[in-house]
Amino acid sequence: MKKFSILSFSLIILLILLFVLVRPTQKIVSVNLVSETTEITYTDRESLQIFEDAIRTVKKVHGSVDVGEPTYRMTVTYANSKVAGFSLYMDFKTKDGFLIKASNSEKMLDLRNKNSVELADLLSKEKED
Repeated sequence: MKKFSILSFSLIILLILLFVLVRPTQKIVSVNLVSETTEITYTDRESLQIFEDAIRTVKKVHGSVDVGEPTYRMTVTYANSKVAGFSLYMDFKTKDGFLIKASNSEKMLDLRNKNSVELADLLSKEKED
């Protein structure tokens, strides 16, 4: 009986791990950024991969935030036609940034260092053009 319980428990844990690791990620088909002076839409695979990685790996910051106007208002459209809104805050000097999801405007989502740098570099190219 004890062996059966351990085996059942192990099987359940294995199934949960498989579900978490194999869970399909939502594929982004476009990202639209709007600032006071510009509007940019990204649809190329390389740029979208940078946004996907950044959104997928954010770190939730505990507590609530009260910040000013974002660098960009960001609209993300997924392959299943789902649309998500974010405020993107980016410091181009330090290449540090964070997101705030439109549906939960008090919670800050900190971009991981690598993702923040990649995103700042991508957006800097647009600022130069």
